[in-house]
Amino acid sequence: GHPFVVALGGDGTLSEVAAGLLEEGSGRTALAPVPVGTGNDFVKTAGIPRNWREACRRILAATAPRRVDAGRVNGRWFINGVGVGLDAAVAVGADRFKHRAGVLGYLAGFASTLWRGPVCPEGRLEWDGGEAEGRVSLVTVCNGRYVGGLFHIAPEARLDDGRLSLVWADAITRGQVLRYAPRVIRGTHLALPIAHSAEATRVEIRIDAPLPVQADGEIIATGATSLSIGIAPGALALIG
Repeated sequence: GHPFVVALGGDGTLSEVAAGLLEEGSGRTALAPVPVGTGNDFVKTAGIPRNWREACRRILAATAPRRVDAGRVNGRWFINGVGVGLDAAVAVGADRFKHRAGVLGYLAGFASTLWRGPVCPEGRLEWDGGEAEGRVSLVTVCNGRYVGGLFHIAPEARLDDGRLSLVWADAITRGQVLRYAPRVIRGTHLALPIAHSAEATRVEIRIDAPLPVQADGEIIATGATSLSIGIAPGALALIG
C-alpha cells in the first residue's frame, strides 16, 4: 500500500527489491533507487543521479512514477540485464574483490578473468524471427545499457521500449579481449566484425558447455547450458 520503496544499494539490491515488488503483482508501489553500490549500472540508463544526496532530492521532488520494463530469465526477475560467458566470469572474479571501492572490484575481476582466458563453447541463439549458431565468448540480454560498472555493452537499449537488446561476441582470444575492451567501454564495439546485436522480446540460449550466468551483476548460476529470457513491458514503476 505504500507509494514507493527506497532501495539503498547497488544493482543487486535494486534487483532484489524490484523482484519483490514485481512478485507482489499490483504494480502500484514504485522502486526508488539511491545508488551506493559497486557498479550502479541500472541507474545510469535510468538517468538517476549517482550522487546519493541528489538521488534523494529527486525522490522527494517526484510527483509520479514512470513505467519501465522488467525481464525474466528462467522465471527469475531482472531489471538491468543477463550475461552468459565472459561478463559473467568477470562478475564471478569481481565477487572476490568486493572490498575494493567502486569499479575497482570489477577491474580486478576483469584482470583475473583475462589471466585465465575466455571460454568459447558452441552456442545457439534464437529470438523473434532470428537465430545464430557458432562459438561464442559472450552473450548478454540487456534492458539497460551498462554492465560491470563501466562497460557500455548495449548502447541502443532503452528501459521503456518493450524490447531487450541481445548482444553477443564470437570466439575471442585473450589479446582481443584486451584490445577491444576500450571499445566496449565507449560503446563502439558493435562495429567490430566479431560483435553482433539484435532487438527481441524473447531470447533462447543453448550452450554446449556449462558457463556462469549473471543477472543484474549477481551470479545466478555457475554452470548453465540453457536460458529462456523474456520481457514484461512497463511492469515496474520507478521514481527518480
